[in-house]
Formats: sequence, structure tokens, C-alpha cells
Amino acid sequence: MGRRARREHDDRTWGMRVTEAFLPFFGPASIRKTPPIPPTAEDVARDTALRSSLERVTRADGHVYLVERED
Repeated sequence: MGRRARREHDDRTWGMRVTEAFLPFFGPASIRKTPPIPPTAEDVARDTALRSSLERVTRADGHVYLVERED
């Protein structure tokens, strides 16, 4: 059994070609056919309260965490 030759401009790896072969059956990871759902007033209020009371801090090693804001 001979090995199939690659096309001239095809730089995909063997694994990528196998993965792409499954796309017709499983499709891309996430497709939403309906328009996005806008956030509710309750979600917006919660987000605003969290952003005003918490602060994002990045440590020297790159980890990010939240701390309460000092007023």
C-alpha cells in the first residue's frame, strides 16, 4: 500500500487532516443560529455591583484574582 502524496501547498499535519475529516459529522465547536440573547436588567445590575466592589489584581507570576476595593 503506497503512501498518499501531499498536495503542493497543503501544509496540514496528518492529525489536522483527520480532525477535518470529522467536521461534516460533528461540525465546528459552537454555532448559534439564533441572534444572541441580550443580558437582562438583573444581569446588568449584578455586573455593575461586582465591578464597583471588586478589583482585578495580577500578581508578578501572572495569576489574576479579585479583591475587594478599598474605598
